[in-house]
Amino acid sequence: MSALEDRYRRVLRLLPASYRAEREEEMVSAFLDGAGSAADDDDAWPRWSEIASVAALALRARLGGAGAAPRSLAWGRAVRLTALIGLAFQAMMSSVYLAQALGVYGVFTLPYANGEMPIGEPASAERAWHLIRDLASALWIVSYVALVRGRPRVAKIAATLGLTAYVADFVLSWTGVPEMSVLAHWVIQSLMLVVPTLALLAGFHRDVPAHRHSGRAAVLPLIAGAALFLIMAGLTWAVVAANRSPQWPGMWAWVWPWLPPSGLFCLALLVACAGYVVAHLSAPRWRSPAVPLALAILTVPVMLSRLSYLNPGSDQLTETLNAVTVAQVVALLLSGVTLAVIGARALPAGDTASRAVS
Repeated sequence: MSALEDRYRRVLRLLPASYRAEREEEMVSAFLDGAGSAADDDDAWPRWSEIASVAALALRARLGGAGAAPRSLAWGRAVRLTALIGLAFQAMMSSVYLAQALGVYGVFTLPYANGEMPIGEPASAERAWHLIRDLASALWIVSYVALVRGRPRVAKIAATLGLTAYVADFVLSWTGVPEMSVLAHWVIQSLMLVVPTLALLAGFHRDVPAHRHSGRAAVLPLIAGAALFLIMAGLTWAVVAANRSPQWPGMWAWVWPWLPPSGLFCLALLVACAGYVVAHLSAPRWRSPAVPLALAILTVPVMLSRLSYLNPGSDQLTETLNAVTVAQVVALLLSGVTLAVIGARALPAGDTASRAVS
């Protein structure tokens, strides 16, 4: 065996064992034929394009679509459901952001405590950037709706653009006052966007047939976002009024940890996890490895995000905020582990090679 052949076989270890058993010799032979005279050169290495193609094939084989091995099919469904749930939450939050932007630009009144509109001077570059940034949040709505309506390619483009705009917004603001603590906090918070986006890019590959959901599924997060905006507006008015209350801010310390996006996502996941466990125990027909595994995957970025909100301090307010945050993290950890165990036990055994992946 030549050195190049051995290196090709190492690269092919990215593929499932069953797939290698069926196709490895054929693939190695094709790679060596393509290498030509370099096949006998001890210093020759597989090309990056070949490594990338094998990695993409391995991803499609392990996150299988129609015709894939049962275990790969289950993991593929779990990753695709991770993308769907994650994008649904981002679509809901984007609806809130867009409604807030309408308030900022004077469509209706919002209770800003300082009475200022953070949009810059008319016709200024600052105002133009704020407008672009506010409208960019709509890309997550486009991505979710496109995915639900069976257009994964459009969903991928919109999510990638949304993530790019999110990164650009932070970079422009962070470079003015570069603090590593701010960067670390932002990176952790970004996982709630990055994980669903990666799941979207990886799970909806060319071997997965497009699935078109009902229109109600497309608008449900938007309706939830509108309702959440009204609730948040009501809470803002309540906060303004509570500033005059002697109980301020102690009584609100129990509420604040649930109001950031990660807090809202935490609440949604805890409700979904509890609901699935009840359904799993009471209705066996609803059991599926995809749902618990997807929920367990999403608990990880949300749990890390909540941990980033812990602050040192010995005053009563900080201790209350930290206590609620720790309770959230513990609840997410227990939920995630429970769902991961349920999902792992429900996974089909074995890994039969699929001839449908190519």
